[in-house]
Amino acid sequence: MRLNLNNTQESDIKEECLDGVKAKTGLVRVNDSNRGSLTVRLVLTLECLKLQKQEVVDNHRSSSSSSSEDTIDNYQPSPNYYLRYVTVARKNGSLGISVKGGQENSLPILISRIPEGGAAYHTKRLFVGDAIIKVNDQLITNASHDAALHILRNSGNHVTLLVKHYKAAAPFLLGARGKNNNNNGESDTEDGPWIDYLTIPLMMGYVTRYVQGTDKLRRNGFEVHGMNDSTSTIIHCDNVKSLSEWVKLISENISNLAEIQIKLYNLNFGINEKIEYMGWVNEGVLNNNHPWQSYCARFMIIRGRDVLLFDTPPMSITEWLDCGVVYKLYESMLRLVKDAENVDQRQNCFLLQTSNGVSRYFSMETKQGLLDVQCAWHRSICTSMMHIKSRTFYVLFGNNQQPSNLILDWDNGFTLYDNWTNSNVWTYKFSELRGSSDDHISRLKLHFNDNGCIETKELVCQDLQSLLFACTRS
Repeated sequence: MRLNLNNTQESDIKEECLDGVKAKTGLVRVNDSNRGSLTVRLVLTLECLKLQKQEVVDNHRSSSSSSSEDTIDNYQPSPNYYLRYVTVARKNGSLGISVKGGQENSLPILISRIPEGGAAYHTKRLFVGDAIIKVNDQLITNASHDAALHILRNSGNHVTLLVKHYKAAAPFLLGARGKNNNNNGESDTEDGPWIDYLTIPLMMGYVTRYVQGTDKLRRNGFEVHGMNDSTSTIIHCDNVKSLSEWVKLISENISNLAEIQIKLYNLNFGINEKIEYMGWVNEGVLNNNHPWQSYCARFMIIRGRDVLLFDTPPMSITEWLDCGVVYKLYESMLRLVKDAENVDQRQNCFLLQTSNGVSRYFSMETKQGLLDVQCAWHRSICTSMMHIKSRTFYVLFGNNQQPSNLILDWDNGFTLYDNWTNSNVWTYKFSELRGSSDDHISRLKLHFNDNGCIETKELVCQDLQSLLFACTRS
């Protein structure tokens, strides 16, 4: 079934306490191989996301046990109630009606049962045989049975129904009770018990709105991946606010769990080896068979002086040590990609570039995720530089191409040391550097503020990229 995203509806996500645990809940739709589009309930806790199906409960009374009050006369409206609006306030989350019919049965959505004591019963203005034309402002005359149920269940706490009574339908609906006849698709709108059918642990998981491996954004759906290869089906939302809120809430819970895990890991690491970031990123990979790039998920860890990339989260010391992709932070650079520079429709992108020419393109699911990586990167850079204290580069200086060492010291700044005279030629603080330029090969010019004047120092360095990266870090 095609869902139309509603931009005006409020989010239908609720906060509940289930079995003593605070949870966010809400109704969504998934595709079922047997029944097509199916309504399920999401239950989000700190540690996991559950998908629940509603248990089918037989609420139909047999004809032999029907009360004397269960007669056609008691359910027939007066002539004044032929076409009318009725507002129902839910009772314990239920409208208190059962319905039959739907487009697939060539029938309108008909009220087939009104249990005594329910929300609809107390209005005294709804009757068996009423056809529901509108739910609030949404027309359902051409809706399928499941679609009508979904609309009724997500219509808010106070629901305005436009109904029209079909007098001839009442005897049929009342007479069919107790015969266990579901040919016309009778269903209760009242909530039955919800049964877990899929649980996805959120620790080291991720949520995505993108079609797997592409830059195509799902318009009304998302998918959740768990660490143990558990994956939700594609979850569809009927309005934009619920869609955005679900993605935000799930992402926040995943991030909070990662923070807890990082703190536990860091208990075993020294101050210079602590983890600053741990989570999933999506890397753009060029495919030789196609003119565009595909995307694959990588698990990134920023720890101490290193950036590590895994295909799956490491779960043991051996897996940590066997990481095949490791870059030194002080030899690497993270650059945020501007929106105008994006290579495709993926947003929140950044480049990881190294001094030896490696360049990798990544995308994050959310803006906050990109900011988290950037902040963790900067914290680790500061820690790395403070630990390293200084770096020395062999350079040639001046017209005579005099062999020298350029020392970048965290405390003292730039110092040029003459290897022939064994003395310092000049020293500048990092704050005195006003700019630089280079020929992308080996020549570098550093422009310093020297008592109000710009002093340019020209150097030749065969490891120019590493020197530039070090200057940037400083």
